Amino acid sequence: MNEEEKNTEVIEEENTEVEANNEEEEQTEKTEKTYTESELTKIIQDRVAREKKATEKAVAEAEKLAKMNADEKREHERQKLEEELEEYKRKDQFYSLSKEASKMLSENNIHADDELLSFVVKEDAEATQAAVNSFVNIFNEKVEEGVKQALSGKSPKVHARTEKVISAEEFKNMTYPEKVQLKNDNPEMYNKIIKE
Repeated sequence: MNEEEKNTEVIEEENTEVEANNEEEEQTEKTEKTYTESELTKIIQDRVAREKKATEKAVAEAEKLAKMNADEKREHERQKLEEELEEYKRKDQFYSLSKEASKMLSENNIHADDELLSFVVKEDAEATQAAVNSFVNIFNEKVEEGVKQALSGKSPKVHARTEKVISAEEFKNMTYPEKVQLKNDNPEMYNKIIKE
């Protein structure tokens, strides 16, 4: 019996520990993003595939170099350097054309950001200039269209103030505040009536 009691106590302690661990995991799950098993598998497979591809590429390059003799290695290195040089030339040309395109656009009062430059900069100067000119024309047309649309609303009505001519008799019958109002609103008429 003594052993049974000990086993029961051990099992109860283990159950308590498991419950405590489950509660901790539930709280952790509430605060952290959880993934389903399929999502986790997909993430791991994608990562493994990327690493495998990079490793295969490096191994293929190493095998290729190992099979080459000294002349072939030099030729291979020369080709790689030429490819890098071409890439740098392309980037330099893009940068130069971007500067010119930016200058052409600012001459037309258009601020050019990187997104706009990537849209108008082409392979050579002529194509870039044509793209910039086309963009400027479209831009100006759309601005004009917007201005016309904004101005095409109804013009405000101007109410012509028709002045009533007040006679000397009407002036005499006016109250003092009305006379003051007339003097403020129409000093010329007031002075004319006073002089009569």
